[in-house]
Amino acid sequence: MKRCRTWLLIFTLFSMMLAACTSTPPVDQSAAHSPAVDAFEQRTLANAQSQMQQEHLAEAVLSWEALSLLRPGHPMYAQQLKQARDLVAQKVAEQLPAARQARQRGALDEASQRYLSILALQPDNTGAAQALRDIEQQRNKQLYLGRYSRLTLAKAASSKQMAQGKQAANTTLAAERNALEHAALLAGQGEFDDAITLLQQELVARPKDGATIALLADVYYRQATSLEARDKPAAVAALRQCLRLAPAHTEARRKLAQLTSKP
Repeated sequence: MKRCRTWLLIFTLFSMMLAACTSTPPVDQSAAHSPAVDAFEQRTLANAQSQMQQEHLAEAVLSWEALSLLRPGHPMYAQQLKQARDLVAQKVAEQLPAARQARQRGALDEASQRYLSILALQPDNTGAAQALRDIEQQRNKQLYLGRYSRLTLAKAASSKQMAQGKQAANTTLAAERNALEHAALLAGQGEFDDAITLLQQELVARPKDGATIALLADVYYRQATSLEARDKPAAVAALRQCLRLAPAHTEARRKLAQLTSKP
């Protein structure tokens, strides 16, 4: 994923420089950058600085990477890129132990939220992605065992019916797990509306499923953080949806108070 992201940045920069080229003979190196490239640089620099201030660290890393590719060896860009990557690593290092501890004590919803936060910072963090899959497998195994026990105690089905029920349950659980993984992947790519639609459909079928509710609340929160700089009313609406699903979400409550407070 890192390699794809790097090549995408290189392709974007190359396209802009190619569009700015003319048949004019080479000029002095101090004038090598066209107005189009300079404008792109200024926009990207402003975005990077804003993203750092708002602690949108994953987006900030991408912006500083683009600037570093545009001007290799630029000391400030290199320093800021290193700082952004260090902050991402620091945040991930803070979340990982807490996520592991939550999982060890059986707080699977909390662990899922923390691993999702890690993926928001590092979408290519394979450890966090695998941990999320393991948690869902554990949750689905517990759910299946509960269903199987109730079937056994009731003695309401023949052995053939029980085998058919087991196969159907496995199919349903696999579909549920795939839906949650798909929604988490969509959110990690910034496609929040699609992730929300998918999770809302899951809630129609399983209105009290804790994992789906927790993930949907987290997606609303991440959508709000991506919107707050450009669409404050939409960010506020997303935060309220998050708190409706997860009233104990302290970060969402803090950000909502921040966005709705009068200057």
